[in-house]
Amino acid sequence: MPDSDPRQQDLITWLQEQGHTDVQIERILAKVAEYDKQTLHESIFDSINRGDFNLSTIIKEALGEASP
Repeated sequence: MPDSDPRQQDLITWLQEQGHTDVQIERILAKVAEYDKQTLHESIFDSINRGDFNLSTIIKEALGEASP
């Protein structure tokens, strides 16, 4: 969850209301970010496996071969 995401401040506020310390909140936010990154990674690979994600287009873009 990027720092600019307004939901992060909502989460921080809620965690503070639950009595968590700043140190605990930092640890919780780090774990949330870890889960967020893993979920995104798994979601992309699930889309590739279902055929919903055009991998050849991504490869061409990555290699600078995509047509404008």
